Amino acid sequence: MKSSTLIIMLMTLLLPLAAGAEGVLDDLSPGYASSSTSADEVPADEPIRDFSVAKGPGPGDEQSYEYRIGPLDLIEVEVFQAQELSRETRVNTEGYASLPLIGPVKVAGLTAREAERAIERVLKEKYLQDPHVTVFIKEYESQKITVEGWVKNPGVFPLRGKTTFLQAIANAKGMDRLADFDEVAIFRTQGGKTTGYVLSYRKVRAGEQADPVLHSGDIIVVNRSGSKAAWKLFSETLTSFVGWSVLF
Repeated sequence: MKSSTLIIMLMTLLLPLAAGAEGVLDDLSPGYASSSTSADEVPADEPIRDFSVAKGPGPGDEQSYEYRIGPLDLIEVEVFQAQELSRETRVNTEGYASLPLIGPVKVAGLTAREAERAIERVLKEKYLQDPHVTVFIKEYESQKITVEGWVKNPGVFPLRGKTTFLQAIANAKGMDRLADFDEVAIFRTQGGKTTGYVLSYRKVRAGEQADPVLHSGDIIVVNRSGSKAAWKLFSETLTSFVGWSVLF
């Protein structure tokens, strides 16, 4: 009887706190200000702090974005029927790849296909009549993305070719159980302007929103769900007082 009365009293005290905790707990994630508006409803000119807001990056990014070689990337260059000219080489800090006979070739800022054409031009000028070159990027060291906040393994990850939003979350070992699955921010800087995109992880996984291709320097911020955190706080507090196990 006393235990039941204590539980009722605790619920009376803690439930209002749980109901109001969402806004307070959202502020604990410094990189992203939460909004009650869903990603499909966010106007293009509504600000997130100092950032302009747009809907998530569109499906056109999948076709338009290609990885560009950068300093410290490791590339493999194969010259058809001229294996003595083929080699694996790391791009130096100035963006050049050193190749047999022809020496350094500027490849930084080029896609793999563009690098192939650049090397073919040099070979044709000096050594081969009709060279055919294949460039394969083996290590992606120059371009990275950041996943921070309420994921299981936040950190900085190399951008390996076409990496999508869901792949980046998977690289971070998935969403934490306290994460906000409905509002995830992607911050992208282009031309000196930083834009914050709002995506629903839940909708992207369900195929209801496009899974955008990420660009070098993108920052994904996963906020904490205030309602989940508040319920966890409530259940742990209740358990510590009366030894009552609450499923969470």
